[in-house]
Parts: sequence; structure tokens; C-alpha cells
Amino acid sequence: MRCAAAAFLALFATACRDERLVPALPPGLRVDTYTQRSASKVDVLWVVDDSGSMAPRQENLARNFQAFITLFRQGSIDFRLAVATTDVFARPGELVGTPELLTPDTPELEAAFARNVQVGTLGSAYEEGLEAARLVLERQVEEGAPWREALAACEAGCESEACRADCGVRYPVPFLRPGAFLYLIFVTDEDDRSPYELRAYWRAFEQAQGIGNDGTVVASAIIGDVPSNGCGATPGQRYAELARMTGGEVGSICDAEFAGTLRALATSAVGLRRTFVLSHEPDPETFEVHVYYPCGATTEAMADCESVDRSACEGKPAEALEAVCTPRREGPDGWRYEADRDALFFSGRSVPGLGTRVEVRYFEEGAR
Repeated sequence: MRCAAAAFLALFATACRDERLVPALPPGLRVDTYTQRSASKVDVLWVVDDSGSMAPRQENLARNFQAFITLFRQGSIDFRLAVATTDVFARPGELVGTPELLTPDTPELEAAFARNVQVGTLGSAYEEGLEAARLVLERQVEEGAPWREALAACEAGCESEACRADCGVRYPVPFLRPGAFLYLIFVTDEDDRSPYELRAYWRAFEQAQGIGNDGTVVASAIIGDVPSNGCGATPGQRYAELARMTGGEVGSICDAEFAGTLRALATSAVGLRRTFVLSHEPDPETFEVHVYYPCGATTEAMADCESVDRSACEGKPAEALEAVCTPRREGPDGWRYEADRDALFFSGRSVPGLGTRVEVRYFEEGAR
């Protein structure tokens, strides 16, 4: 049998009977692929301003909570949601609400969150959000220590994942759980007045899960615009800088509705990537971008695609990544090329969903 290859095909074979024909790319054409994965466990601490001006902001937060929690549910994220206030004088280190920790199994979760997050307006006007978060985490480390020690002792005698999972059921650490990402969200219309330098809080938050877990902590904020836009809120400069240092998101406390900001915070909280760094310097005019969803993905999950092609899904299982989304380019819900870091950035609703595969085709600069 004679082995042959067409001009547009590359032939890789160890023997003629084991031939595989693989399309060869034209010179200079690159295809970068990325898998969109998420964190499996996330502990979220909301620190909400309870001073006199915050009633409408708290109501806004409660009203738009669905925009935040949807991604957690879609990805079957194992989460814990806790709420504290910026008042370190009346309730230092305390969580508020009933129950204090909300989980995927909490009955009527949205209603429970709405109750917990509307913390009232009788708190101190001297808001110390960062110090409040530090005190909460410090207390959670102390109160959870017996659970962590028992869990570690149990897991030390395990030789299988099933055994370790059983240990987690028998010794459930309430908050700051081993293996969970920590996500801090500050909601306030005043800047932080905590007593220590910003970097001291950054280090404290980074080490809340123990030395070596600093990459699992992110802080975000819904704060007064920097610079101020005149809505009555003070620019939240310290919170904005902390978000920048930890890779978090910043939203405006002045927005009439928090839905868009909460979606962005949820995307960050579950670990979805917005930025995809390219392998080579591209010719920006040659981009072709597609996001491959499971065939079983709902219409809602792909609602913000510019176009959707499910033709390859015929006869395929629901988990097959064959539903092709062509995302919009530019705009508040589209992707854009950022030349300073040779990366694509997906904004708003365009962020590729859980379990998807992103494919970017382009020619290298000067290759055409």
C-alpha cells in the first residue's frame, strides 16, 4: 500500500496501516484554545455598610441578588455566603442574619439573603470595612480550628477520595473551608477608615486560609466612584486599590440597579476567566473567535451570543462541546483585543460560560 499526502494535509504515521491525516495550518495562522473552568468551593463574605445613608443601597443589593447567584447554581458551586457590617464597635467580628451562613441547601435562599444583607442603618458613621473583614476572618479561624484539626486527623488516615469526602461530611468546617476560595465583597458609600495600612489588610486577607493559599483570595467592591460622580457617595479609593491588588472587580454604588455589577462579581467569584492571553502577537484584523458550549446548554446560557450553531450536535451527547457560539465583538457585552498584553478581554455577559472551550484563530502580525 502506498502512503501519500495531499499538499494541504500533514501526514503522521508510524506505519501505513496506522495513518492519521491532520490538517496543516497555513503559514502564520495560529489557533489558541482555552478551557473555561471554575472553582468548586467558594466562601463569600459580604461586608455591608450599615450607616444612615445605606437603606436604598441595601435594598438594591437584595433586589438584584438573582444576578449574582445564577452563575453559582449553573456551575453547581459549593458556596457559603456570610454577611458582616462595617461597624466594628457594636458587632466586632460578628456575622449577621439568620441563618448566618447560607448554602446551596438553604431554603428560600434569595429571601434569606435579602433579610441578611439589609443590615439596617443604625451602625457607626465611622465605616471600617477592611477592619471589619479582618475581625470576622480572625474569629472564623479561631472558631473553626477544632473542625479543621479533626478534619486533618481524619484525612490523614485516608487512602481514597471517597474516604476524604466522608471526612468532610463528618467534620464540616463552617467557613474558611480547606480548599475553598475566599471572596470578599465590600458594599459602602464611604471610603474605608480602618486603622492600618492597606497592605497590612491585603496580607491578612491573603493569609486567612493559611500560608501558601494567598492565590485563593479575591476582594471586590461596590463603592463610590473614583473620582466622585456627585451621587452623594465618597470615592472608595482604598477598596478600589485592594480590588486591583487582588484581581477583583469594582462596581458603582451610584448605579440605579446593581444587576450588571453583581453578574461581574459572580463571574469573578466562581473563577471564570475574562482575559485570555494569546500565544503570539496577532494581526487584529484577522480574529475569528468561537466559544464551544455543551450541546445540552440552555438557550438562556447562550442568549448573548451574536449567533449560535447547533448543527454539529445532532446525534451527540448533551455534554459534547459542539454548540458553537460566536460572541459579539466590542460593546458592553462583547470581547475586545488589548494590545498592551496581547490578550482578548470578554466583558459583561460575553464571558465564556462554565465548562466551555474558547477557540481563537488569527494570523501572526506580518504573516499575511
